[in-house]
Amino acid sequence: MAAPPRNVDARTAALQRPASEVILKTHTEPSYDLAMERRKATFNVEELSYVLNGGKEQLEKKMRFAEMLSKTSWGDKSRRYFLNREEEYVGALKAALGIWEKMKSERLSLSDGALMRTLVDFPGGLELHIGMFIPSILSQGSAEQQAKWMPLCMGLKIIGTYAQTELGHGTFVRGLETTATYDKQTQEFVVHSPTLTATKWWPGGLGKTSTHAIVMARLMLPDGAGGVRDHGPHGFVVQIRDMDTHLPLPGVSIGDIGPKFGFGGVDNGFMSFDHLRIPRDAMLMRFSKVTPEGVYVPPPPSNSKASYATMVFVRADIVKNSGSVLARAVTIATRYAAVRRQTAPGPGQRELQVLDYQNCAATLLPLLAAAYALTFMGEDMMGMYRKFEADRDAGRFEGLPELHALSSGLKALCTWIAADGIEECRRTCGGHGYSRLSGLPTLFASYVQNVTWEGDNNVLCLQTARFLIKALAGVKAGRRVEGSAAYLNDAATELAPGRRCAAAGEACWLRPEVAAAALRHAAARSCATAAETLAAASGGRLVFEGAPWNSNTVDSIRAAKAHCALVLHGTFLASVARLEAGAGAININTSTAAAVPSDDADAGAAGAGAGGSLRLGGAAAGVLRQLAALFALEVLERGGGLAVLLEDGYMSAAQAGALRRAHRGLLAALRPNAVALVDAFAFPDYLLHSALGRQDGDVYRGLLDMARGSPLNDTEEGPAWLEVLRPVLAARSRM
Repeated sequence: MAAPPRNVDARTAALQRPASEVILKTHTEPSYDLAMERRKATFNVEELSYVLNGGKEQLEKKMRFAEMLSKTSWGDKSRRYFLNREEEYVGALKAALGIWEKMKSERLSLSDGALMRTLVDFPGGLELHIGMFIPSILSQGSAEQQAKWMPLCMGLKIIGTYAQTELGHGTFVRGLETTATYDKQTQEFVVHSPTLTATKWWPGGLGKTSTHAIVMARLMLPDGAGGVRDHGPHGFVVQIRDMDTHLPLPGVSIGDIGPKFGFGGVDNGFMSFDHLRIPRDAMLMRFSKVTPEGVYVPPPPSNSKASYATMVFVRADIVKNSGSVLARAVTIATRYAAVRRQTAPGPGQRELQVLDYQNCAATLLPLLAAAYALTFMGEDMMGMYRKFEADRDAGRFEGLPELHALSSGLKALCTWIAADGIEECRRTCGGHGYSRLSGLPTLFASYVQNVTWEGDNNVLCLQTARFLIKALAGVKAGRRVEGSAAYLNDAATELAPGRRCAAAGEACWLRPEVAAAALRHAAARSCATAAETLAAASGGRLVFEGAPWNSNTVDSIRAAKAHCALVLHGTFLASVARLEAGAGAININTSTAAAVPSDDADAGAAGAGAGGSLRLGGAAAGVLRQLAALFALEVLERGGGLAVLLEDGYMSAAQAGALRRAHRGLLAALRPNAVALVDAFAFPDYLLHSALGRQDGDVYRGLLDMARGSPLNDTEEGPAWLEVLRPVLAARSRM
């Protein structure tokens, strides 16, 4: 608590007054600085906020929910940064159940629940129940299985998780070692972990919360000759705990995997099986089946890839979430950089705002541009997934290869950008960024696992590269490519000797078509290089396995990154054009996996369709196009594009220099709108939970107020005084 004011004698006060006046002459209140920053905006911030938040009603609902949640016992964040692991786990579970109960008692929609989960921002034991268990049943379960399991899921009569990753296998799903062997005599599967490395490892909610799990296991059917035939990984709904005692069932060994880098509220777990028997109908059978006689019925050819649905959905959702998370980090860092002052230019002058230093602007403004790029890409990605669902239900799967490749590469690139961006934001905040009270360490620790889960990013890039190399080979064989890789149709012309960049000077780089052309050429060249090196390693053929493929991964990953950067830039520009034309709004607030996929009619209520009558004004659209230009030039300058283009001969040294000058010019042009652009995300203080990112700019008061809540401050002398410090200090008097 704060110390009470002292009664200072008049002589002491008079002595100190001149010294205080010297300090006050150059002192600036940070809240004043932030207010002045907002006056510099050249566009209507409220208008952009409505567009980014799904409309005025949705934005007002977000603020209303934030106020309501802050007043609940389970939504109160005042002690959040001071919890131990057990308190985090229990608190996060209470928050999840509190939201569930509020949805039920107030008849709120699934999208309302998703919004509340985003605002409470307390990942816990229900994450995979909501994000993967339910979506898997909806996408992979038969109509009968959905009728059986969904009421139990939605009523929280059971709590599920998704158990795929094992100690010895993650991204390589075909290598999983858990088996499900069919017993025709009893019409059961025997689920077993034949090795230590077959132990399931990492599923969220598995450690102490879940009663059921979708277990990915290799389906083994007896071949009649004493052996088995391996039909590869399939999903099984397995009860793992007793519903009355919550103890593990016989044949199931479960536990929590222990402390992690972050995500302390989630009880990630381990699990192994010892000849556990489950009924035949525990296998998810929407597409492939096992008959009572033990005959495997594969999915029809048109549905052979339908099992990709949940995986693609989760990756698309990760892409969507990356924009919101990076936007939160950039909001905190930009507001703080606008009020933090460092180094006076001369005696008696005020110190400069940190954001006015070019190096700081060169860190934060490109990240701000990336946050917008990822936000628009996330919305577009979920639109692609919804189209895939509609096509899938109609039996059409022709768009799946590209969606799989795009969701893989974008999941990788977007999570790399977001995770690295959060850490860069933290560093720009100096020493105060190291404090958890800034909100940035926790945000980073809770997010950084995204670069690994749902597929290691490098492996996912290789999946994208394989698609691109095959597409390029198809073009050479006379087959056209559709979708995001359509630029490869013109690869021969694009990469012909003599093809040169059209930029005639610095101003040219601000034209979107010039930057887009450079990104397109870099993507085409990177893909062609990867194909050429693979062919060389394969003896003239394209071999996507073994030594040839393994010796080509660096070039392949570079090709995937270049392709996805091109897609991000194109989507950025297309999104701004649509919004300017009044074609709808987006919603940065909710993660789709926080509800359920769109098999449920309400799940997408807060998505792109909301606020369809909104229109983005010309001033705001112009600023966003400046951000898109900065994003493109940042990718070219710092993302490796320049090296490719200079080596290729597409660009001259003079053009590269002009690009750098254009990049620096955009930093100066966007600087007055920096705070306005983060304000447009409209993150309430309740969500940011950051002393440095406060909307009112009163950052130092925020740090002090939050620090006083530390449990170490519950007593003035501290918890070590009686037993540890006092005996040592008392010994002084005896020396």
